[in-house]
Amino acid sequence: MHQGSFKSIFVMGLALLLLSACGFKLRGNVELPPILQDTYIESKNPFTGMARSLRSELKMAGANVLENKEAATAILVIHQESSENRVLSVGSTGKATEYALHDEINFSLQDAAGKTLLAPQTLRQARDLVFDQNQLLGKLSEAEGIHRQVRASLARQVIMRIAASVGKQP
Repeated sequence: MHQGSFKSIFVMGLALLLLSACGFKLRGNVELPPILQDTYIESKNPFTGMARSLRSELKMAGANVLENKEAATAILVIHQESSENRVLSVGSTGKATEYALHDEINFSLQDAAGKTLLAPQTLRQARDLVFDQNQLLGKLSEAEGIHRQVRASLARQVIMRIAASVGKQP
């Protein structure tokens, strides 16, 4: 074995040891509390991007997302959600050159009897987008992709918040 390859293997091994020693681990699925095994998502519009993201993230975490509220053990209520683009900067031509893409959700959790397990809470995220008028279609597509990523991230945060809060309750 070459001296250089031994050295690089040693350095990689040392880096892995340091990462594991500091507690770093790849993001995995959230361990759902038992009450979330059969979840119904209540929303004014169940076909919004946020409702779809929550449905998808819950399924990936191992929950059954039900279409029938009566069979559910938990009801995730989406009180309000919003998605908007705010102008951050304007170029010399007076056209927007940078946007802040904001997504927000207000939600709560109830058990099957309607008892509140988690009071209404709001989560929000924003990401910046540099906008080029010469690449209009590409930038519009990029903006929608960013909103999709933010909604997925917010959906994971909702699930983690519920798991952390409801998991501690008796």
